[in-house]
Amino acid sequence: MSLILNIETSSKNCSVCLSSKGKLIQSFDSEDDTFRHSELLTSSIQDILSENNIDVKDLSVVSIGIGPGSFTGLRIGFSVAKGLCYPHNINLVGISSLKIIANSVIKENKNIISLIKDKGEHFYISKYNSDLKEIIQPEIELINSDYMNSIIDAKSIIVVNSDESKEFISQIVKQKIKIISRTVSSVDMISLSYKSFKEKKFEDIAYIEPLYVKKPYVS
Repeated sequence: MSLILNIETSSKNCSVCLSSKGKLIQSFDSEDDTFRHSELLTSSIQDILSENNIDVKDLSVVSIGIGPGSFTGLRIGFSVAKGLCYPHNINLVGISSLKIIANSVIKENKNIISLIKDKGEHFYISKYNSDLKEIIQPEIELINSDYMNSIIDAKSIIVVNSDESKEFISQIVKQKIKIISRTVSSVDMISLSYKSFKEKKFEDIAYIEPLYVKKPYVS
């Protein structure tokens, strides 16, 4: 039995879910502007495991959203994930948070431009084809009309991580294109982590780090 604990803390949404064979068992999501992720994540994991009569050692995999995103949130998520894996020799899977929100709209069968807001008009961005293969690697860009219209094609859709970002992007994109707002959630990790489990694509727990994309406005 493949029991996978999925953890996503790269944004203000503290998210964790338990899945098996690519199916959701139970989930917890809480958007918190004060980033009480450390408190919320630990207690929600304990509750989910307890309510399903599962011990940590029974987990096959812990899957972690590696960012890019909030440094604070990512550090908390990584600390908890590694703390679960190390003593129980549990496999660890890492998934880009941009790929996670892209996966939330995979059924659209389009090229997917994923955007996660950073600061001001800077966004983390990546582009994937309909099979979630990277077309543009994760980077951070000052988003304006010229840039967005240069990467959009007729087969594209855009997914962003907030309604505010959706409104901003809709104002600068000249082409008629579908723009979707989705919270970065652990539930959208389920199919990705299960695929990694089946293919035995695991991370080295000692060396995996959050995906920190260099910020052009930081010297």
